[in-house]
Amino acid sequence: MTDPAEAISLLVVVEFVVMAAILLLLVPFEVAAPVVPLLLFFVVVLHLYRS
Repeated sequence: MTDPAEAISLLVVVEFVVMAAILLLLVPFEVAAPVVPLLLFFVVVLHLYRS
């Protein structure tokens, strides 16, 4: 079983990734551009966590 702090951290990262993806779909790219590097980093982290 995972540590509760680890589970909460994972939920926060997943929430950020989902919200950033929705943001990229709804607003122009120029507005959402500052979020893209952190989004890519968190996607890689989630991928590494799952593998």
